[in-house]
Amino acid sequence: MLLRYAIPQIMAIFETPEQLYSYMSELFAEIATLPETQEALKSLTLSVQFNYTVPDCTMTLTAANGEYNIIHGVSDNNSVPDVELTMTGDVAYKFWTGELNVMGAITTREIGVNGSLGKVMRLAPLIKTAVRYNRERETGCDS
Repeated sequence: MLLRYAIPQIMAIFETPEQLYSYMSELFAEIATLPETQEALKSLTLSVQFNYTVPDCTMTLTAANGEYNIIHGVSDNNSVPDVELTMTGDVAYKFWTGELNVMGAITTREIGVNGSLGKVMRLAPLIKTAVRYNRERETGCDS
């Protein structure tokens, strides 16, 4: 007699591109008003393309002159981004909630980097602000 066991499938945090777009758009809209974000953006001139899998979608963040723009898809001016980061939607969630060791994830290729790692590091102040704010948002706490 052959016994078959069902292996439970783990649901992805984001089931559709729209869910991931909505999550990221809300996060960036909310942190844009924070003084730390405004300060970090002053010195940032960079284009980062986030390529996500599960769900498959692309977002492009462009920062210049103290402002940022995030679009769904690739940059509309056909310019090559300074950096491309590739990861699953679940890894993106862990990235933006601070549950992920980013350098470890890059080393193990959970996050693929195409472009200068130095330019990725220029995002650190913005990422730290987003992670701190997102943790507070996720837990419903204010610091």
